[in-house]
Amino acid sequence: MNDKDLTKKSTISKKKGTTTKKVKVVGTEQFTNNQTGEVENFQVIKIEERDFNFDKIWLFHILESMDLIGGQKMKVMTTLLQLKNRDNLIITTQKDLSKLTNVSRPIISQTIKLLCESNFLKKKQPGVYFINPEMLFNGGKTNRMNILFEYNRIGEPEEKETKISDEPETHILTKPKEK
Repeated sequence: MNDKDLTKKSTISKKKGTTTKKVKVVGTEQFTNNQTGEVENFQVIKIEERDFNFDKIWLFHILESMDLIGGQKMKVMTTLLQLKNRDNLIITTQKDLSKLTNVSRPIISQTIKLLCESNFLKKKQPGVYFINPEMLFNGGKTNRMNILFEYNRIGEPEEKETKISDEPETHILTKPKEK
């Protein structure tokens, strides 16, 4: 058996979900001990961390089934999931969502509010909602981490820009008016 064919997996549980570390023996290399000059052989391994324990679903079929068994809020939820783009954004107004689903605007508003409270959605700006990539994402780990970073920044106070100018600051002092 070749050293490169040997693999060992170890699983690590995290707060949300599970990842796996794949340990692969790459081969052996010779290293020289600087103190003694002795040449020694060492195994070289490569450790990769991967997402693990995810179910593969066909979203369209799940949404059809959810729509059959659910009520008005489920209809809104399934439509939101169908409108999601590759960056986990939903670009629609509540008015348009009401027309698409034939659901009243108060139910649309209540559903979106509940989804935001459960951290499934965040409102990025009027007419733009962001689905939490920790709950639903289509794509690779790197892209998911970038989208997650952007999702977590929503709602944080923005840093104020500092203007840098060559002009010296001027302050005008005025004496208060006497009554």
